[in-house]
Amino acid sequence: MLSEKAHNTVKACRYCWMCRHLCPIGLKTGCESNTPRAKGLLLDFVEGGKSYSLEMAEDMFACCLCGACASGCETGFDPRIFIREARTKAIVEDVVPANLQVMIDSLLANGNMFGFPASAKAASLAGYAKDKAEVILYVGETAAFFTPQIVEAVAKLLKEAGDDFAVLKDEPQSGAELGDLIGYVEETADRGRELADRIAKSDAKTVVVLDPNCAKVIKQEYPQWGCEVKAQVVTATSYLAQLVAGGKLKPSKLDLTGVTYHDSDRLARDLDETEPARTLFSAMGISVKEMFLNKQTTRSCGDAALKAHSPKIAALTAEGRWEDVEHCGAKILVTACPACYTILGENVPKGYQLKDLFVLLAESCGL
Repeated sequence: MLSEKAHNTVKACRYCWMCRHLCPIGLKTGCESNTPRAKGLLLDFVEGGKSYSLEMAEDMFACCLCGACASGCETGFDPRIFIREARTKAIVEDVVPANLQVMIDSLLANGNMFGFPASAKAASLAGYAKDKAEVILYVGETAAFFTPQIVEAVAKLLKEAGDDFAVLKDEPQSGAELGDLIGYVEETADRGRELADRIAKSDAKTVVVLDPNCAKVIKQEYPQWGCEVKAQVVTATSYLAQLVAGGKLKPSKLDLTGVTYHDSDRLARDLDETEPARTLFSAMGISVKEMFLNKQTTRSCGDAALKAHSPKIAALTAEGRWEDVEHCGAKILVTACPACYTILGENVPKGYQLKDLFVLLAESCGL
């Protein structure tokens, strides 16, 4: 049973083709079932009495929730609403694909969807952990496990700026990954409440969030779940741009040419943040060659959950983004998102380079 809002969105999307050209997965696979319209049509069949099958559930998970469809909808509908609820329905009706069930079980039991033991995240962040600080750096699972160099770069920058900062001991989940896999249900909200409580006990005035997916959930979903964080919540790109503007960080010019920037869909569309990263490029003396699909029209390269359960599809989305890099004439692609860096880093074409914005900033500050 879908909510009224999801039901109305299904009815609006099921026969509409207007966002077909926007879906980064559908464009690369060529499969109609990968489009929002097809997903809406399948759910309309289910609402009409057809059984919700394993094959249908697999189609619902073949989506990176990037919001390109919603951003391009002239009538204001957001297919992600019914896609998330369809994933919840898959859990309830026990039609979750086996590989996804393994990820969900790991997330619930170990705090991450990657199969690492529960103690692994705490061990990777132990050097930054303490109970109280004015600034809390929220890292997230993807960065903690796959891009420690990015965590280290941000930590060095905060230290250089003179911030009293810390990572929470045994950093709780934000609920972002669980929400992507099972929807915004009570189990997901419980993660948010735990994190909000831990932040409150830390006496932090500011929470700097490294993972844009976590930032989106903390800033936009927590108030709906009754666990709003009282401290100021800012993305890492925004906060570091503020430190540069305030003179607390003094980057020097880097000799880099042929650079383009990949806007994370969570940053650009969900959080409407596109300029802080470009401010940092300017501070480092780097001229950016913009891709045709940039800022709010960015093309997603996939997300951490998609990469974990559907690596072949994630590889295709990354390939699509590298094609955009080639078309704009750049040779160096820079990201400001741990998940994007991880996905794009596994598919770097010959003759191209992938770099992280925070690592570059640390380098330009002599750290």
